[in-house]
Amino acid sequence: MNIREATVEDCRDLAHIQVDSYRRAYAGIFPQAYLDAFTYEEQEQDWRDLLTSEMQDILLVAEIQPGKLVGYALGRPGIAEVAPFDSEMVALHVRREFQGQGVGQELVKAIAQALKRQGCTSLIVWVLERNPARGFYKRLGGQLLDVRKDVQEGVFEVAYGWPTLESLFEKGVE
Repeated sequence: MNIREATVEDCRDLAHIQVDSYRRAYAGIFPQAYLDAFTYEEQEQDWRDLLTSEMQDILLVAEIQPGKLVGYALGRPGIAEVAPFDSEMVALHVRREFQGQGVGQELVKAIAQALKRQGCTSLIVWVLERNPARGFYKRLGGQLLDVRKDVQEGVFEVAYGWPTLESLFEKGVE
């Protein structure tokens, strides 16, 4: 597996990973009409717009062979919503058939390393309170913070944080 920076050529695959992941992971959490509103075409354009802009975000992809993407992670350096954290992992999605194989863990580590190179020292991630993926972040050593925010009526996110990025470089997921 190779982890690299995303390019404009990746937009179609990014959109498919994102939409498929949203529809599967968030079913039963968000209304179906909300999930159905996400289209491959719209998300592909959103990725294209992001990648052709002057962005500070870090977008990394995991590929099992050239051009065959299996996941992505989006990191954002700078002050996070929760002090004292100075970076955020905005998104992490892995194709269903590649989950549980270390792809997510490697993407998180790569995002942490990229953020560290930009001078960041800590990381936070927001995850839906009812999302089973919360266990993944806990196994990576994320500390459940006493923070909760309303994303949509009846849907909340909770924050996991790593006070030091170094803790992610050493941590493995079983």
